[in-house]
Amino acid sequence: MGRYVKNPEATQGQTLEIPQVTTANRPGGKNGQIVFNKTTSTYQVYNGAQWYNVSEASRDKAITIDRFQGDGSTATFGNGAGNTLDGSTTANFSVAVTGDPTDLLVFVGGVYQTPTTNYTMSGSGLTGTITFGSAPPGNDGTTNGHIITIVHGIEKLGA
Repeated sequence: MGRYVKNPEATQGQTLEIPQVTTANRPGGKNGQIVFNKTTSTYQVYNGAQWYNVSEASRDKAITIDRFQGDGSTATFGNGAGNTLDGSTTANFSVAVTGDPTDLLVFVGGVYQTPTTNYTMSGSGLTGTITFGSAPPGNDGTTNGHIITIVHGIEKLGA
């Protein structure tokens, strides 16, 4: 595989050719190797134990943000639980969630929340919910200091 990367300095307008393989003919793998898997249309990297996808070239990516507001007593949001930012409707996810808390970025008042430590997920799809270990504080209406921000579309890298 080293034959593709002969010159470590690429100048503007040059490209780097990554080996194209099928799942069946991938090499045994050495830590750090990169291939384009023609079977799955993904770039893959070997981590010393197995091949992991680092992209899905055939799929568009979209990042979606949902914002809810705490009230000091509600710990669960989504699927009608909790309130939207303006408090006019119940909280629902705008896009389907996977049910895996590591596929989201979650912030309360701009502070990152650690998956499975600060929150858990139940269910998936549009009926999924997120539950915090303790209810996020109420929004003071002035600083938006305790707005709950959930960023979707950050699916983890995986096989």
